[in-house]
Amino acid sequence: MKTDLEFQQVLLKVQEALTVDEVKDLVFLCSELLSLKDLSTVSSARQLFTLLGNRDLLSREDPSLVLELLRILKRNSLIRSLTSEEVIPTNGTKYSQLISTYRQFLYELSESICEQDLKNIKFLLLKTLSRKKLEDTTLLQLFLELEKEGLLDENNLDFLEKIIAPINPSLGKRIIQYKTESCKIDVVKDQVNRLNLTEGAAAASRDQSQNSLIENIQQYEMKGDKRGVCLIINNYDFKKCSLRDRDGTDIDKKSLEVVFEWLGFEVVTEQNCDRHQILHVLRDLAARDHTSADCVVCCVLSHGKIEGILGVDGKIVTYRELIETLSPSQCPSLFEKPKLFFIQACRGANDQPAALPQIFPDDEVMPVSDAAVPRDSIPEMADYLFAMSTVPNYVSYRDKDHGTWFIQSLCDSLKMLVPRGIDLLSILTQVNSDVSKMTDKSGLKKQMPQPEFTLTKRVVFPPPKTHTP
Repeated sequence: MKTDLEFQQVLLKVQEALTVDEVKDLVFLCSELLSLKDLSTVSSARQLFTLLGNRDLLSREDPSLVLELLRILKRNSLIRSLTSEEVIPTNGTKYSQLISTYRQFLYELSESICEQDLKNIKFLLLKTLSRKKLEDTTLLQLFLELEKEGLLDENNLDFLEKIIAPINPSLGKRIIQYKTESCKIDVVKDQVNRLNLTEGAAAASRDQSQNSLIENIQQYEMKGDKRGVCLIINNYDFKKCSLRDRDGTDIDKKSLEVVFEWLGFEVVTEQNCDRHQILHVLRDLAARDHTSADCVVCCVLSHGKIEGILGVDGKIVTYRELIETLSPSQCPSLFEKPKLFFIQACRGANDQPAALPQIFPDDEVMPVSDAAVPRDSIPEMADYLFAMSTVPNYVSYRDKDHGTWFIQSLCDSLKMLVPRGIDLLSILTQVNSDVSKMTDKSGLKKQMPQPEFTLTKRVVFPPPKTHTP
């Protein structure tokens, strides 16, 4: 799009094409992107687009959110009109995913509720919500009220199931199905395949039958001229928020660039990305054609919290968002190919003390869903590896002169073990062993990395033909 004026004209065209009810639907869909206080004043698409623009979520340079919202509303003819006239570019927009799958599911659910069902739902809620909140409200507005009361969120649809299943059993089944499907993503983060944290188990010898079993495990194909793209997001400058700058991160960036270029990857480095920019570069990565690639790698060097990594604006990008970006539905050309994430970030504020007999009791590791997850229910989120620099709730250490313990150990282990044909999970076991032996200058603070994965085969990088860097 050439000018800001032309973009504003496009938004005005969209506004004129939408009904009052569709504007209300857009308000609901954007309720995770904007504050409810701001949204309470919205009565037109024009006002909504202005708020989104003020938050840098919608712009001439990145208009993808418009198409995403119209796609959810099933306004396909309007989308075709905008894209065929080239008033909105199509490159990458089909992969936009600022609206969560949870929000989209609630919207789709509301579209299946008839007027009589809505009246019955309101009757069931008479003792839960005030009459004022029940009068002249749509189902989507009721969902927002239930969220305010703490009765509904993306991890808790039990109450919603209780009020909808008796009225519309088929929709009740859809809620159950969604809860099961969402576990496909949670299994990557919560139902983890943890490598043994003890050095003894990591170094234990295997008998011949065990070796034969390992040899029979299939490997992902690594036959391309290029392994694929290695995206490095390197966040150093946090002056936009109250966090300290990440001195030493450029050492890690350089080490990763050298090693992954040596392994045959096309390395793409992005510097000092805020939340919006992180999601944007990930969507760009998903929009690429990876048909000829063997895999994809994403390295994130930043500050973090237990639930995700931080942009330089201090805003969080959750691990769920990272995972969903490269899912088969968003990036079909990566289907059944390994998607490898290496995350250098704190996951809490606690220091790990040395010589602690048991850091995480079994009942305190991570909350796990009680919902049953059949083994064949995870293909959508299969083929992922998340190599975390530390376990949940704890910090990750960085030396301003030498880089971080985790990334430097990772790069050293890749250089040492890839030429020997060692698979990636075994290499990460070596990284665990190396980092577990490190301490700060006081000798009291420790760190333990944590690989989490849903890989279905072994990842074995072909030995590079060039000398080890």
